Amino acid sequence: MKISFEMTGLSCDLALHPISEQTKQVIEEKGRAIYAEKYMNWWRKGITRSFGMRICEGCLVELYADDELVDFDEKLFYRDVVALRRRMYLETKAKYLAVFGYDSETCTTKWIWNDVKEFRPEKFQFQVVRWDRVLSKQNFDVVNDVLYDGMYADEDAWEDPSGFTLIDPIVISLDAVRDLIAQEQLAKKK
Repeated sequence: MKISFEMTGLSCDLALHPISEQTKQVIEEKGRAIYAEKYMNWWRKGITRSFGMRICEGCLVELYADDELVDFDEKLFYRDVVALRRRMYLETKAKYLAVFGYDSETCTTKWIWNDVKEFRPEKFQFQVVRWDRVLSKQNFDVVNDVLYDGMYADEDAWEDPSGFTLIDPIVISLDAVRDLIAQEQLAKKK
């Protein structure tokens, strides 16, 4: 049996990086022009990057088993969500975090598994990263990858991309986050 999981909507490529005071100043001076400072994809490096499809209003999800459309329960997306938080890097010497990338490319992404012996939708696993707290936007969830019965897709395809606009880089003060956490902890003690 062939299974195809497809999402049509907005894709994104976002990265979160610790930055220095000097880099913060450069970002504040140059804004979006910072992307041209180095080679084109420098900002995509690092472990805190999400490249995938956004789960958002208007996103079309289609699941096929042997080319027949099957109902899909979108609650399955939210079983294993990983949340990126502004609190990342708090235990380091980093003073700032910066968010780079885009979140507006329209496309279709397909994940395909061949020779599946038994089909059960609950066997899907979704690598979903939540960017809410970092971007200060509610319900900003990104599907980075899809597995079926613990297996990555035999094939995946990004189809019909329509272009994107890079976001204005966002700078987050880790000292402000540290102060906020200290205030929250103080309020809990009262």
